[in-house]
Amino acid sequence: MWLKGKRSILPLCGVAAGVLAVTLTGWGQTTAKENAKWSLRAPNGIHFGLIKGYEHWEVVAMHYRPDMKEMRYILGNPLAVQAYRQGIPQNGHNFPTGAILVKIGYSLKPIRSFPSAIEPNVLQRVEFMVRDPKFKSTGGWGFARFVYHPATKTYTPYGQNASFAQECFNCHAIVKNRDFVFTSYVPKG
Repeated sequence: MWLKGKRSILPLCGVAAGVLAVTLTGWGQTTAKENAKWSLRAPNGIHFGLIKGYEHWEVVAMHYRPDMKEMRYILGNPLAVQAYRQGIPQNGHNFPTGAILVKIGYSLKPIRSFPSAIEPNVLQRVEFMVRDPKFKSTGGWGFARFVYHPATKTYTPYGQNASFAQECFNCHAIVKNRDFVFTSYVPKG
């Protein structure tokens, strides 16, 4: 539209409003998915929200599982990292109540520019264990596993009922002398 030889800004306002609406709609969907993730509960009642912010926790170590073709990052909340720095579990002491260890599993792919090396590819799952004496049957650790679905960018809790945690504990039982924790702390320099 032209007014006295100048173009009206009304069509631009309409375009800007449309872009804003699409942006906010996308943001709302992301927020809804994010909120849904944090409200998920494992069959034993442990909720994903217990580890909210884990993406910013310290990396304790990294594991490579050739049998699973998986790269795993182990992160610890501040309480777990402090315990590691005090020598736990190598010193025979247990992690304190409230310590949380998170394991993030990724599929692998070769690095294009360096094919003899591998790197994480697609997120597979987020698992964690929380030190809490109420979980007596699993050595004082509560276990949770959430399977990631890349196509929908959503998670689902693993297991049909609370007994799924026994699967986790059966493996961890072989390191009873390390407070049921496989991972050793790797100092960073």
